[in-house]
Amino acid sequence: MSSPPIHDVQPIAAPDDFRRSSLPRTITLIVIVLAAIIATAALTARSLSRLVNSQAALTGSLLLEDTLKSVAIGMLEAETGARGFLLTGRATCLRPYYEGLTKLVDGRDALNVALHEDPALAGRLDSVNEAISAKVRVTAREVALKSEGRTDELMALVLADMPQDSMDTLRADLLALSAPVQLRIEEHRLEHARVIHITYWIVAGSIALNLTLLIVLVLRMRYAAAQARLTREAMAVGNAELSRLLEAMAGRHEQTLALSELSRFLQSCADTDEAGRVLRQQLPLMMQAGSGALYLFSASRNQLRQTFSWGEATFAGFLDPAECWGLRFGQPYRQTAQGGAPLCQHLTSKPSEGGRDMDCLPLVAHGDLMGLLVLESGAVGGRRITAEEEDHRRMTLEQVALSIGNLQLRESLRQQSIRDPLTGLYNRRFLEEAARREVLRASRLQAQGGLGGMALLMLDIDHFKRFNDQHGHEVGDRVLREVGQLLQRVTRDSDVAARYGGEEFTIVMTDTTAELGLQRAEQIRSEVERMAIEALGKAVGEVTISIGLAQFPTHGSSMETLFRAADKALYHAKHTGRNRVVAAA
Repeated sequence: MSSPPIHDVQPIAAPDDFRRSSLPRTITLIVIVLAAIIATAALTARSLSRLVNSQAALTGSLLLEDTLKSVAIGMLEAETGARGFLLTGRATCLRPYYEGLTKLVDGRDALNVALHEDPALAGRLDSVNEAISAKVRVTAREVALKSEGRTDELMALVLADMPQDSMDTLRADLLALSAPVQLRIEEHRLEHARVIHITYWIVAGSIALNLTLLIVLVLRMRYAAAQARLTREAMAVGNAELSRLLEAMAGRHEQTLALSELSRFLQSCADTDEAGRVLRQQLPLMMQAGSGALYLFSASRNQLRQTFSWGEATFAGFLDPAECWGLRFGQPYRQTAQGGAPLCQHLTSKPSEGGRDMDCLPLVAHGDLMGLLVLESGAVGGRRITAEEEDHRRMTLEQVALSIGNLQLRESLRQQSIRDPLTGLYNRRFLEEAARREVLRASRLQAQGGLGGMALLMLDIDHFKRFNDQHGHEVGDRVLREVGQLLQRVTRDSDVAARYGGEEFTIVMTDTTAELGLQRAEQIRSEVERMAIEALGKAVGEVTISIGLAQFPTHGSSMETLFRAADKALYHAKHTGRNRVVAAA
């Protein structure tokens, strides 16, 4: 029996195996994501640092510009307050002067702090400091002379144009310092804008890259989870399929054992009748059909006889081979309840009437038809049978056919070894064995006081050579066959009728008294005398026989003595006129 196709089931990786194969890729992706996050964070931090530095440089330049403006404003306020005091002499005008002077001095100090480490502007810073100091001295001199009332000196100082010269010098120095400061401010602004632009793209790219990597990581993890789920589901399906296959294999194993056991019993059967009794018990279970019947060919091979049946369906007792399409085709034939295919004539209830599909399964062995098995197509319980069950039915059918074929072949060989091929009677070898066995049985019964008697008849066809000479050996053979068939009909199953040789026959009659033996011998003689044999439409003449009879134990207590006594009686019958029965003396 073939095993289920386990090789068709693909191996399913276990979730642990899948995790082990997927874990390195996931870890690598996580490391890449972390490295990208760290790299983009470092790049962003560096860009922000550059942005802060550029902002600080720009702010410093702007503060320097504000300081210059504060110095100029302080200079103007001090100049304005001084001019107002000089013109009006009012002390209230000194307040703007002192405030402006304070701004001027503070601005100078701030410039000194901001530019003392700047080599490019340090030289100009010295000139500005000298101009501021000169301007402060001139203005302070004017205010002091005005406050002291020294008008002449004041006028002389003004006419000398010293205040205006100091003012122009300071203004020129401030302009000379402001020009590079403005240029630096513009450079810092451009650099700051460029750094802002770069930082924007770095931050945007970092965010996009990190989001992309995070999305890839999330998708990868979701894919891994989905794959693990699919793997678990596939493994569950594979395990279920494997369990089904294992169950099928276990069922196949049980079926194989049952089939092997059935084959062993069938091989041990003595004949087909005993095999039929074994199959009656085992076949319905092994075929798993609610109803069925087994038919075997008769000896004439022109009819099939029902060996047994089971279930609710009814089946014909006999059928002609031409009544079954399965036997005609020599292969299984199914008749469905829905119709559509010709129906076999041997079915007493049609599938359309009973609602059952019927299968006609020929039993074929050694290339010959052994019989027919008729089954319901469905399994027990009305369900449809599976392909595996169909395969088991086929194998069981083949085994049954082979076993029956072997039994019939064995019976045929046995019959050929003990039967005469022309007459169908037992041959001489079997006769001697059977006669010796019956004599021993009769001796045992005689010793036990229960002997019923035994008769031995020797028969010879009268003038048999005449049939061969006048009509040919074919007619002679026909006479022998007809006599042999008549002896088979008139003898009991317990008797042994055999062809002793040539035209001589022997019959061993068990449980037969002398009177009954003579009576049956006379009956056989008269039956042969009444036979009418024709050849080519013409009668071949009267056929008669002579019979010699010996009785156990009257005429002998052994097989040899009985045969001699019967042979002497036959010799006497032939020499006293033939066509008669003579008992041994």
